[in-house]
Amino acid sequence: MFSDIYRYDSVEVAYFIAAWANEHRFTINLTKVQKLLYVAYGAHLVLREERLCNEHPQAWPYGPVFPTTRNKLLKEGDLLKITMEHPNLRAVKDDDYLCQLVEFVFEGFGRNTAAQLTAWSHSAGSPWEMATRAEGFKWGAEISDSLIQAYFASIINVD
Repeated sequence: MFSDIYRYDSVEVAYFIAAWANEHRFTINLTKVQKLLYVAYGAHLVLREERLCNEHPQAWPYGPVFPTTRNKLLKEGDLLKITMEHPNLRAVKDDDYLCQLVEFVFEGFGRNTAAQLTAWSHSAGSPWEMATRAEGFKWGAEISDSLIQAYFASIINVD
């Protein structure tokens, strides 16, 4: 259903989420960045009917994960030090659409803790839960964009 065309690099979007959280005084950690990136990915599928970034979310034991992004952020270390001046943000920090999308994500999900977002991502009927119940499922399997889009279309108000 969705082509392999995407709008952004997942690492850049994750850094932008961390910088936005720090600038607006939201608590942030690696797990929360992953879950908010997943929300942005799902919202973008609904809003634009295309993939947000170059990396598909995968089903891991603690919910949806973007592995390459996770690994880059682990190497970064302290996410609280990421600002809008970070070199990884040169290409995205002035993008009006991305700013609006991330603001939308934080309005709906930003006050949740990483643990709350993880629990939510595991809820009955979620794309992660459906992926993990699929026949032949193995950890690290890609979560289908069509599952993600249908789910987010049912939970977000885009008006």
